Parts: sequence; C-alpha cells; structure tokens
Amino acid sequence: MGIRRRYVLAVLAALVVAGACGSGEDGDQSSTTTAGHDHDHEAMEGIALDDLDHPPTVEAVAESDGAGNVVVTVTLTGIELVPVNPPREHQPGQGHLHITVDGETVAMTSDAVHHLTGLADGHHEVAVRLSANDHRDYLFDGALIGDTAMVMVTGGTAPKTPDLVFAVEVADGTVVGGVQRFEATVGDLVEVSVTSDVDDELHLHAYDAIVHLHAGGIATLLVEVTIPGVFEAELHEAGYRIFELQVS
Repeated sequence: MGIRRRYVLAVLAALVVAGACGSGEDGDQSSTTTAGHDHDHEAMEGIALDDLDHPPTVEAVAESDGAGNVVVTVTLTGIELVPVNPPREHQPGQGHLHITVDGETVAMTSDAVHHLTGLADGHHEVAVRLSANDHRDYLFDGALIGDTAMVMVTGGTAPKTPDLVFAVEVADGTVVGGVQRFEATVGDLVEVSVTSDVDDELHLHAYDAIVHLHAGGIATLLVEVTIPGVFEAELHEAGYRIFELQVS
C-alpha cells in the first residue's frame, strides 16, 4: 500500500443520502455516525506530514455479507487511534478514521473494524481517511492519507432513481462549454456525471461529498440536496470550479 489512497475503478459513484448507512455500534464512544455534512471541512486546513520519513499508512478492505451490509477492515501503521468522544485537541501521532460511502461521510471511528448497514444494492466506493483528533485531515505530499475500496452489495435496498441528471466535461485544464450553474429543489436527488482527462478529486462544498476522477473515466456524483444555497464543486489538485449547484 502506498502513502496515497488506492483508487481501483475508473467509474466511481457518490451517493450522498443522509441515513443511507449506519455504524451498527450504538453507544460506542469510539465511533460517531454522521449525516455527511455536520463538519465544515472546508473551513479547516489539513495537517501536512511531509517532514516525516515514514508517514502513517492506511489500507482498507470492504466485504459484503449479502444482506445489504459491509464490514470495513482497516490496517494502519504509524498512528495511534484514539476515541472520537469526548472531543480532544490535536496531538501529533494520534487520530481517528473518517469513513465515507460513495462520497458521504457516514462515520468517524477509532475502531479498525467497522460495520456499515442498510446499503442499497450495487457497487459502492468505501473510502477511509486518517484525521487528527480535531477532525483535520492528515496529508502527505498534498494528498489525503487513506485508502479506497470498491464493494458490490446484494440483499440491500433498491437503488434510487435521480430526479435531475447533469453532465460536465473537463479537458485541457478547463470546463468544456464553461462553468454551469445547475438548479435543483430541496429534496431532489441530483446526478452529475463528470468526464475528465486528468486524475483529480472532486469536492462539492457544504455537502462534504468527494468523488475521485480518473483520466478517461466517468465519475458520478449522486447527491440528495437538503441544504438551500449556491454551492461550488471544485477539483482539489487543479484548484478551480467545474460547476455550481443552486438549491432552492
């Protein structure tokens, strides 16, 4: 496992639907379940570990049980996992895991084995990233420290059909046709397909939704919009907007 996350499929999906997954660990202070946008990560800068000769590593494996549930097993080096609760200040060498399913942050935990429940049938991207005690992401060489695994879920709930579908193409460092503003209504399930000629990470602000772009592939962001306003979606490494989402 390298220092950066592994991305194993060219076609990725981000399903941001509050309550789609559960931790199955009620009352455990080592874990917290979140709807995916309870923490304003864009307001916090990450913690760079570039000065370390041997930065922490993360490797994740996701296995389906055939009944709509997934067991996520994480192997780590170079970090001490400490409980999420009670909240505590940053201490070098300590942290916890943020787990996302299809771009939605569903849990924050200090457990190396985590159970996800209530998933819809189909392919899902399970991503694990390493965060400090104060929820700032650990970074190395500008990239999040974490890992990503794909899993095929069966025996779960039926997949949802989007209310609105949009498409964006990124080529030669720009958005083909210019940056568009897509309009939606609170409660809509919105699908945005992004084609890119470079590897990067797409981040939809406020919703804490993250999907990974691979050159020549299609990344699909599927988000149930619950927050009114105008939100930017930008490429993390390139640093520019590729679309806006207006929710009213």
